[in-house]
Amino acid sequence: MPGDFSSPFTSVPFGYNVTTHFRFEHQKQELATVIAEDGTKLLEITYEDTAQIWRINRGLRSVQERGFKVDSATGVWGDTRTADRPDTLQTEVHLMVDDVCNVLLVRPFIPPQAHEADAFLASFQYAMERAIQAVYKLEENELASERLGQGQYLLFWEASEGGAGVLSQILENPAAFQTLAEEALDICHFVHGKESCAKACYECLLSYRNQFDHPLLDRNIIRDYLEKLTASTINRHTQGISREEQYQQLRAQTDPKSTFERDFLDELYQQGLRLPDSAQELIPDVNVKPDFIYRDAKVAIFCDGSVHDHPDQQEQDRIARDNLRYSAGYYVRVFRYDEDWCTKLSVLNSL
Repeated sequence: MPGDFSSPFTSVPFGYNVTTHFRFEHQKQELATVIAEDGTKLLEITYEDTAQIWRINRGLRSVQERGFKVDSATGVWGDTRTADRPDTLQTEVHLMVDDVCNVLLVRPFIPPQAHEADAFLASFQYAMERAIQAVYKLEENELASERLGQGQYLLFWEASEGGAGVLSQILENPAAFQTLAEEALDICHFVHGKESCAKACYECLLSYRNQFDHPLLDRNIIRDYLEKLTASTINRHTQGISREEQYQQLRAQTDPKSTFERDFLDELYQQGLRLPDSAQELIPDVNVKPDFIYRDAKVAIFCDGSVHDHPDQQEQDRIARDNLRYSAGYYVRVFRYDEDWCTKLSVLNSL
């Protein structure tokens, strides 16, 4: 997926032709894949916390003319031309608002048996929107969504000022779509049935805001897909590689003499925690080589085996780690072989 992505979709709130456009910064976007229990790829997702969003109102849908009219001499909207001012009317004026916000771009891999792709995508869109709002306790106006790219993508963004940061939480939790799918199944009456709801109702997928999509919405066509998502895992990518590939690369970079480093890395991987960016990377400013590094967070990890019990080694460790803290500005975390280090891994959840 390109780093600089911009795609429009025409929506019709209140009878206006409104298009949505966005752009990711190449170096900031994070990529991930959602994989089913049987290895099937269900979703590709891209996240950025400072993506640019543009919403452009191109005028009423009920008229043939594009945009709005404004008299540049008076500032009055509408057709206000007079005989003595024939050239002051500006036509095809488009209204635009822009924002910087948290954005999650989702590409579902629509099942072959879903014969009506538009209906599937629209139904999945609103099921996920409702589920995100329910799981993360959001008000309806705090999250917005659009279908983009001729029915290939779903765009979710945090519409309230500042944002609640829930979209980043989805990416950080390997089981996030399990929880969201379970909630969506409940919302769509598959957990607690509702006989009076044939395809969709105002308790599941319908709302005033999506009334133009009502003919498309059908909760039944997304049921199997949601059930697959309940056993899915988010596989985050780093610099274009998968989590599995990143894990194998890090394992190869560890100190060959340190079994503890590999045990530590294995536990991170199995718990679904964020993997470090590198292993055994020298920080030239202080000539120190931590066992693992999280670059953006500036966190250095040390896995101390039994060799670090010797007093001389402990003194070297103290000097090196103080240099990291006070000269290079790193936050240092130490995990020892003779402690219950697995329970301490939760401190890395916020990275």
